[in-house]
Amino acid sequence: MSGGQKALFYILSIFIPIVGIILGIIWMSDHDLEKKVVGKNCLIIAIAVTVLSCICWFALSAFSIVPAVMTGY
Repeated sequence: MSGGQKALFYILSIFIPIVGIILGIIWMSDHDLEKKVVGKNCLIIAIAVTVLSCICWFALSAFSIVPAVMTGY
């Protein structure tokens, strides 16, 4: 697997996390050690991006409610 392919899979894992999760699940059970490493990294990246985006979404939702609560509306 070339470096360009690895970079492509990592970028896909960031922008489309479901691709990283699927690649991770499939490649973690492969016999090729290099695919196992790439699959594990894709899975970690996809889960981290998903968790981070959920945290940011909840934080932005909370901050958008604060002005309405403080003004009494």
